[in-house]
Amino acid sequence: MNDILFIAGITAFVMFCSIFCMMMVRWRFGEAELSKHNDVAGFIYSVVGVIYAVLLAFVVIVEWELYRDAESRVHEEVRYMASVFRDVRAFSGRPEAVAIQEEIIAYTTRVINEEWPMMAEGNSSPEALRSVHRIFDLTLQLRPQNEYESIWYREIVSNLNDFSDARNQRILAGKEGVIPPFMWSVMIIGGIVTIGFSFLFGTSNSMAQSLMVGALACIITLVLLVIVAFDNPYQGIIRVKSEPFIEQLAHFKGYLSK
Repeated sequence: MNDILFIAGITAFVMFCSIFCMMMVRWRFGEAELSKHNDVAGFIYSVVGVIYAVLLAFVVIVEWELYRDAESRVHEEVRYMASVFRDVRAFSGRPEAVAIQEEIIAYTTRVINEEWPMMAEGNSSPEALRSVHRIFDLTLQLRPQNEYESIWYREIVSNLNDFSDARNQRILAGKEGVIPPFMWSVMIIGGIVTIGFSFLFGTSNSMAQSLMVGALACIITLVLLVIVAFDNPYQGIIRVKSEPFIEQLAHFKGYLSK
């Protein structure tokens, strides 16, 4: 709810400032003077608008792909983790196998309760990392005693390495935004120029022009806010959620309770 109010407040503020500045320009130069340049300004504005629209579209597409990649990393991590949990059943009866499954449950719980809130700030849980190390240590204690167990052991180690890689990628995705400050400057200045250029048109109906300027400011602001939301996939109104871990944790506990 707070995110929605923040978005609404920022959008309303930009719309108000844009309409106010447009009215000041009309008051300073007059509708008659501004309307003399509508034809020339229209051609130039078309070029400015297209360039800015292409820039925003490019950034939104890149951010969306990175957001989807962050989501896929979460699913990959859960999938490899579940594979390790399942595959150690080939060593049933070994205390190390049970310990690995219990440590995977502990790791999943720490990710949900500790690490996920921390990732919104670009941090990770040291306890969750220690759980990963303990899982590796316990896996090293599994000693295959025949060819059958050797096949499963290689599969477990492979999935464990993939699980660790997916975890690292998930954490890196939330460390910092991918858009450099220079690009943000270009997008913000481009938005100001695009909105400000619309003040230079003269129309007989000031209310209609106010609505058009307000709508333009609203759309540009919302698109920029979408980019902000995508730039950190683990915080804000559009964020990657921990549901895959929550669902898998229920499966893990259900299996051990049998």
